[in-house]
Amino acid sequence: MKLVSTLMRWLPIVLAAFSLVSIYALSQIDSIVHQKLYSYGLQFSYDWATPYWAISGIALTMGWLIVVVAIVLQLYIITRKTPANAGMQRLESKEDERWSTFRLGDGSTIKVKLVVKGAKRLNKFAADGMPVYTVDTENIVRVVDVPEVLKQAADSTGREQTFSNTKKKKKEDDFT
Repeated sequence: MKLVSTLMRWLPIVLAAFSLVSIYALSQIDSIVHQKLYSYGLQFSYDWATPYWAISGIALTMGWLIVVVAIVLQLYIITRKTPANAGMQRLESKEDERWSTFRLGDGSTIKVKLVVKGAKRLNKFAADGMPVYTVDTENIVRVVDVPEVLKQAADSTGREQTFSNTKKKKKEDDFT
């Protein structure tokens, strides 16, 4: 993927360079026809001049068109918004390091992991000049341990029953 990105970055520059070399070569051929061949006795005739002018005009036009398109593509590549996940690499490899473990006020233990689904740089900057990024994330919560008094019994169909014992109900859990 990095190779493709590098090739796409340099392709417009290479095309422009090849076109400029072709334009220079065509101008050298034109100087040979208009200067040297006349000194060797070339006789002007519309029979050869008209196709020569047409072909050289088309070649020059195409050469300059490729140069202009290459410049526009290069400007687009430089100024475009970075697509999601472009250049994003996962730096951590240990599974346990990405989970944060919390013991709640009711005695429960949970693990939370933030999964980054994508990130991109915006065309905005903070007051200190640093670029602003947006990150698309998903929270994964894994219940590790729950006190028995907080668990609900499942009925015979496997569905959860409503928690009816109000003495066991506690206020919303806070992180401790």
